[in-house]
Amino acid sequence: MTVLDRKLLRELRASWGLLLATTSLIAVGVMCFIYMRTAHRNLRLAQAQYYVEGRLADFWIDLKKLPLSEIDLLKSIPGINEVRPRIQFFATVDLPRVREPMNGQVLSVPDHWQPMINDLVLRRGSYFTDSRRNEVIVNDAFAREHKLYPGQVVHLILNNQRQELFIVGTAISPEFVYLVGPGSLTPDPHHFGVFYLKQSFAEEVFDMEGAANQLVGTVSPEFRENPAPLLRQAETALAPYGVFNTLARKDQPSSRYLSDEIRGLGVFASIMPTIFLVVAALVLNVLMSRLVDQQQTIIGTLKGLGYADSQIFMHYVKFAGAIGILGAAVGCLGGYGMSEFVTRLYRTFFEFPELANRFEPSLYVLGIVISLACSLGGALHGARLALKLQPAEAMHVKPPPQGKAVWLERIAFLWRR
Repeated sequence: MTVLDRKLLRELRASWGLLLATTSLIAVGVMCFIYMRTAHRNLRLAQAQYYVEGRLADFWIDLKKLPLSEIDLLKSIPGINEVRPRIQFFATVDLPRVREPMNGQVLSVPDHWQPMINDLVLRRGSYFTDSRRNEVIVNDAFAREHKLYPGQVVHLILNNQRQELFIVGTAISPEFVYLVGPGSLTPDPHHFGVFYLKQSFAEEVFDMEGAANQLVGTVSPEFRENPAPLLRQAETALAPYGVFNTLARKDQPSSRYLSDEIRGLGVFASIMPTIFLVVAALVLNVLMSRLVDQQQTIIGTLKGLGYADSQIFMHYVKFAGAIGILGAAVGCLGGYGMSEFVTRLYRTFFEFPELANRFEPSLYVLGIVISLACSLGGALHGARLALKLQPAEAMHVKPPPQGKAVWLERIAFLWRR
């Protein structure tokens, strides 16, 4: 170990308070960068994978009543790939021992399982059987909240009639990753749920035999970002059947909330770390400048003994590098722990088949590089001051700054009294 290295260790021990403050700023900046970027990637990858596997619809069209024989009106529009008709109504949920009003959205699905738009992923139980016509699949969050299991019954007010439904399974859907009821901003599984009925049973209960009141569909890739022209054509073609509303994927509540969260997290992943790292660089710049100023005589002596400017410069660069490495190490550990915590927190709001905390080595390497760049960049000005000192001049004690009266001394009547 060289003399300068031993000097570096002594200075690090002596300045532990300032080093702790500066290292903490860098560590927080790196931690924010890593955990926010990791959470952003986790959500974005989970969204992209689930939307593809679950075949999330590109548009929704609500109507009064459309005969299934008229579905070809939409299929004939160039750009619309697939259309799925279904029955959709809101209902009141009647559960024993629950006094608060509870609502639900009722959707029809095929009597027998088949790949479909807005497909279901079963969590518990199974798909419909041929044993009963009044079977239902409940969305998993509502079932967990009210401790509903396959084999139990649940009562819903459907078309002004109280219906007893037999639960065969619980499921999630890409359509309701972020499930919010009408007028709500956050998921509330205690008061709102989704119930999937057999197509044949829904037609019978709602008097919709051979008809549907909602269409969901997919479009060609070139229209996926902006399906508005296709929706205008569809609205014109379906006008005789009472079109209430058309909705693109980007405006669908669940998809919009999830996309906004991902977009906002990406913005914060750039802003928050930058604030902490810039402040850390400024603090380190002041610290290094003062350190060089205090050690002016020592620097002059070292130069007089034959140490080159590059050796002294690297000595102070190592000082900053040690801070950067320590801050990066703490930040990386904290970033992984926070990303695990935040991802686990997101699982309580978003319903994915899998939302895992993925370890991205490149992200941690980038965090270390950013930490070193911040610390070295902040210390560069102070380290360069050491190069400007000439040995003979530096070994003299630095004269005090020029004195002058402070503003309090200018209040003459006060001092005369």
